[in-house]
Amino acid sequence: MIKQIIRVAIGVLAVAVIAALGYGWFKRDQLTTYWMSPKYHFADQQPIRSPVYLIHDEWAARPDEKDNADLVPAGTDAKDNQTLAKVDVFFVPPTTYYGTDWNADAKDPNPKSIWDGPVAAFEASVFNGCCRVFMPYYRQAHAASIKRSSGDGRNAWDLATVDVVRAFDSFLKEENKGRPFIIAGDEQGAVLASHLLDLRVEGNPAIERFVGAYLIGAGFPTSRFGTNLKVIKACESATDTKCVVSWETYVEGTNPRNSSNVLEVFYDRRWTQLSEAGRNCINPLTWVNNGPKADAALNKGALVTDWGYSLGINLAMGARPKVDPKNFTSLPKPTPGYVSAECRDGFLMVSAPKDAAMREGFRGAGNLHLENFTLFYMNLRQNLIDRSEAFLATWKPGVPTLGDMR
Repeated sequence: MIKQIIRVAIGVLAVAVIAALGYGWFKRDQLTTYWMSPKYHFADQQPIRSPVYLIHDEWAARPDEKDNADLVPAGTDAKDNQTLAKVDVFFVPPTTYYGTDWNADAKDPNPKSIWDGPVAAFEASVFNGCCRVFMPYYRQAHAASIKRSSGDGRNAWDLATVDVVRAFDSFLKEENKGRPFIIAGDEQGAVLASHLLDLRVEGNPAIERFVGAYLIGAGFPTSRFGTNLKVIKACESATDTKCVVSWETYVEGTNPRNSSNVLEVFYDRRWTQLSEAGRNCINPLTWVNNGPKADAALNKGALVTDWGYSLGINLAMGARPKVDPKNFTSLPKPTPGYVSAECRDGFLMVSAPKDAAMREGFRGAGNLHLENFTLFYMNLRQNLIDRSEAFLATWKPGVPTLGDMR
C-alpha cells in the first residue's frame, strides 16, 4: 500500500514538473523579460549623460560622416544618393539595451555597437536611395520597458522620448533647414518617432514639408487618425504623402498576440494597451492598407542577413549582446521572391523564411521583428524613392520653412 502511494505521489510530482516546464517554455518570453528587468526603481537611477546633438559624434549616422548607413546591396544598381538627395530622413533605431539600468547611456558600447553595426547596415541604409540619413544615439529604454508595463518602465520611455524630441529639434534647426523630410523608426524607435507627429508636425508649419512616416515593428493605433492626428492619415497607396506606413511581421500560422513587440504606447494623454487597439498595417509588397495577400513574386528582394548575436533565455542569465560593427561593412545580393505577405487583423503575416538566420527573432515563435526591414528591403528602398518623388512633384519650396516648433 505504501509503495503504491509513493508511486502515485511520484507520478503526480512528475506531471506537475512537466506541466511547470511546459508552462515556463510557453511563457519563456514573459519570464525572461521579468528576470532581466532592472532590480531597482527608476527614481533611484543615477543621472545618465544627456546627448548634445550639436556634436556630430552624438549621431550614429549622418550624410557627412562615413558609416554603415552608406551601404548598398551587392549585385544591384542601387546607389548611395545622399549627396544629391532633396529629402532627409530622421530615423530612430530600435531597442538594443539589456543592461542593469532603466535607460542606457547613449554611448554605452554594447547597445551602441549594434546600432553602429547591423542596425545602420540592415535598416538605416535602406533610406540612402531617397534621402540624407540622420540617426541619433539616445538614452533608450531598457528592453524590459517595452515588454512589461510598469511605472519604472514608463518613466524610462519618457526619458528616451525627451532625447528623441531634442534630437529632432536639433535636426530641423541645424541640418534640415527647410527641406522635405521623412520620420522613421523601428520598434522602440517607431514608438518614440510617432510622438514627433503630434508634437512637432501636426498643427505646425513643418507639416508642409512632411513626406510621410515609416514606423515599423511596433503597433501604430488606428484610433490616432482623426483624434490627435487630423491631417496625417494612414497611407493608402505607394505615392500617398503626409501619411503613416507601419507593419509588424509574423510567420503565417502563428498568433502575433502571443508574442508582442511593444506592450503599450502613450498618446492622447494616456497609456494604451496595444492589445486593445486596432493596428495600422500597410503591406510592403503592394503599399495597400490591408488588402489581399501579395504573392512572393512581388517581393523585389530580401537581404538574407545574420545579426551576429543570439539572446533568448541567455538574457535571464545576464547576457549583454555586443557586436563588432566592422563585421557589417557590406550588404548581400538581394533575393527576390523571398516571402509573400498579407495584412491580417493589423499584423503582417508572411510565408516562413527559408533561411534559419531570418527566422531568429528572440520573441517567441513566428515573431520576425529583426527582419521587418530586410524581408522587404528592395521594395522599401524603391517605395521611399517613389513616395519622395511624388511629394517633390507637388511641393512648393519656401511655404513655410522654419518656425517649425511651437
